[in-house]
Amino acid sequence: MKDLGGFSISNSTSTTMMVIFAIYSVLIVGFGLFVKYKSRNEKGGKLASFLTGGGGLGAFSIAMIAATNSMAGGTMLGAPGLTYAVGFATGIIYYPGFLTAAFGLGSVGRKAAILRARTGAISFVQLLRLRFNSKVFSGAMAITGATFLMFFAVGQISLGAKAFAVATGSGQYYFGLLLTVIVTIIYTLSGGIKSLAKVAVVQGVIMLISVLMIAIVLLSKNAATYGSLEAALRTAAETKPSLVLADAWGFWQSLGLAIFGGVGLGCIPHALSVTLTYNDHYKLARGAMISCIVFTVCQGIMCMIGPWTYALNPNIQSADYTTMYVATNLLPSWLGGIIFCGVFAAIQSSIAGVCMAGAAHLSKDFIVDCLMPNASDEKAAKLNNVMVLVVAAVAVAIAWFPSPLTQMVINFAVGALASAWYIPVFMGFYWKKATSTGASASVILGALTYITLYLVSTNPATKPWWVANMGNINPFLISIIVSFLGMYVGSLLTPNKKSPLGVYQVWFCEDYDEKYSSLDYSKSSN
Repeated sequence: MKDLGGFSISNSTSTTMMVIFAIYSVLIVGFGLFVKYKSRNEKGGKLASFLTGGGGLGAFSIAMIAATNSMAGGTMLGAPGLTYAVGFATGIIYYPGFLTAAFGLGSVGRKAAILRARTGAISFVQLLRLRFNSKVFSGAMAITGATFLMFFAVGQISLGAKAFAVATGSGQYYFGLLLTVIVTIIYTLSGGIKSLAKVAVVQGVIMLISVLMIAIVLLSKNAATYGSLEAALRTAAETKPSLVLADAWGFWQSLGLAIFGGVGLGCIPHALSVTLTYNDHYKLARGAMISCIVFTVCQGIMCMIGPWTYALNPNIQSADYTTMYVATNLLPSWLGGIIFCGVFAAIQSSIAGVCMAGAAHLSKDFIVDCLMPNASDEKAAKLNNVMVLVVAAVAVAIAWFPSPLTQMVINFAVGALASAWYIPVFMGFYWKKATSTGASASVILGALTYITLYLVSTNPATKPWWVANMGNINPFLISIIVSFLGMYVGSLLTPNKKSPLGVYQVWFCEDYDEKYSSLDYSKSSN
């Protein structure tokens, strides 16, 4: 038996879970190699096939990529831990995250599919480069996207390593870290987005099964222990009233987190990359619907399990271990193994999406398009594979030597990325007067404002002032307003920086000159 702080795991349970996890790992790696084998004779650019699958992915594959990329370790480990530590109210606030799939595949994704068909773009930054006619802007987007995605990947890799250490009961954090990354990178490099799609279908099903089992076992155990679910919560609330109170967080903090999770995350790079994988609006509609249903079920259940777990065991020392306690102590070991695979499925799918998006930003959007525009498709594809390894290696190196500074950067990475990307993407797609100057100002101001305010709101020396005078407002609310003002004012002050009429027609009109939809035009004009 291994004591894990408030609960323990037996050697037999750990062994069974590891056997099931080994079978799962072989299965998803096999899927990746199978996809590579099936795609060996396909025509078309290697890099385009790797990043977008040629736009030919089906609705269910699209839905599963969008759902599993968005859920990640936050849904499977973070949300249960948050509600265990604080209560149901935080779960309700965190819950709007399921809207990211609807936003990404809907308001942004619909137009992205149209523009992909018109331009042949294989990355989102390519579209923005054509829209704003600026190599400097697209290069800045690529660098900020890749940098913050690396830190986001560090957080996901760390969660995977911690989950492995708990499941084995051995504290093997470093072995778990390597295993998490190696399995993910093998199936990602083997087939690109098509491999990710096949694996995401398997992972999505496993995650659904896992969360349903968690809900069933927790509710039934509580009812059996206390006589009724109401009695279970009443008893738990006697020792921890915040579990059932609605005032866990203030209004502004709650509103900011809900908007950030429900809308802001829909415009971060690895979520946007899914919008270039389909070429049929029927697939889009079905994919968005399926993704929202899957995400709603998983997010909803995982956001509510914390208090129910607390009622059964109020002594778990690390709240992030809430899900692993359920898997290792409340279920038969083989079912616990399935839940463990579900946790890893969420984490690995997110890492795969992040590594692919970050690598594309560095290789295609920055090095090739900005520095080596005449590089062959084969060379670009090889460079992209190298960058997938580079992004993963840098993330592993940072996770290998954790420090307070590293954790701080992980915490604000996604918020800064959403603050930098949301307004330029959304207004660039739908506001006809947007200019490259306004977009650049929006990126810079959004990211810098979020980072600055995050540091002020979390620093022990300034946090009391922030809580007392700013209502503990979530920094994202302010940074997104500043980013909007940067785009709006910067664009109105630089009307001479508007897109050429031909590009304008490609983006906003039915009739357009195909000359201006060519990516070669964007290369030659800036």
